[in-house]
Amino acid sequence: MKNIPNILSVIRILLVFVFVAVFFLLESKIWALIVFLTAGATDVVDGFLARRFNWITELGKVLDPFADKLMQCTVLVCLCIEKVVPIWFLLIFFAKELLTLLIGFLVIRRRSVVVVSKWYGKTAVCLFYATIFLAVIFKYVCGLSLNNWQQLVLFMPAAIMAIFAFGAYIGFYSKLSKENIEHGKLKDVIKNSRKAKK
Repeated sequence: MKNIPNILSVIRILLVFVFVAVFFLLESKIWALIVFLTAGATDVVDGFLARRFNWITELGKVLDPFADKLMQCTVLVCLCIEKVVPIWFLLIFFAKELLTLLIGFLVIRRRSVVVVSKWYGKTAVCLFYATIFLAVIFKYVCGLSLNNWQQLVLFMPAAIMAIFAFGAYIGFYSKLSKENIEHGKLKDVIKNSRKAKK
């Protein structure tokens, strides 16, 4: 049962290839959007199951964020190629996700903790999905080609929230690192105290 969230993460990874095939080979942008939203739904479900029933595994700690970022980055690249997403939004998202994963990995490596999603991270993800949804609808359903100012209005809230989430996670990870250092100092004090007693 603990592997159900991991199975959902694997399904989400497989949906990345389905998205690319539907988007470029079948050229069905609406069905590609449905695949993207389905992947988002599996993310919500596996996160809920992992937290609700404590179905957390070492594999899941790596697999879940990898599946999320792989899908999101793939979608952004595909839409950027089609000029649905501006290049500046792609660069902001890539930089934020790469740095967040790198710093999070370093913190987890130094201290055995489960870094759960915070409200700002969840808000950034929800805003990202909503923005991509609207961008696809405008382009392929309404047939609208947004100019630079319209793209700025549509994508800037998600970009600002992503940057805010990155800053908040930096603060969170810094706190974990500080606690880790203080915990290490406390262990040294106890160890030295025991040696002195001997």
